[in-house]
Amino acid sequence: MNESKFKTYMAAAEAVGGDYATGYHRGLRRHYHGEQFGTEAEHQQWLGLDGHRQDMGDGYRDGFEGRPPRGFHGNLGNLHAQGELPADTQMQIRLNSQLKAKFVKQAQREGMKLSAWVLKNLDAACD
Repeated sequence: MNESKFKTYMAAAEAVGGDYATGYHRGLRRHYHGEQFGTEAEHQQWLGLDGHRQDMGDGYRDGFEGRPPRGFHGNLGNLHAQGELPADTQMQIRLNSQLKAKFVKQAQREGMKLSAWVLKNLDAACD
């Protein structure tokens, strides 16, 4: 995990808040810094949290495993093809294969990937 992804995941966990975020922050630090962060006894204690501390334990385990915080997609922090804003959510649409093929061909004519082409055209439609 690089520093940018670490910081992005930490900030995303802030949005979740509560005990989950507390555990997640600690777990992600352990994931990022390794055994230099905390002791093995503390690590085992955090891994074992359950019951009334279930959210804190779940957060720690998610962070320690390097997963994105609960409710966030794994692409959190990746830049979309235009490189302007972090892509932190996903949108799905259903369409027929002929229409998709038409869009792909147009994107290729413009030298773009389909996702970037769709983003460009949706953005232009809002102006």
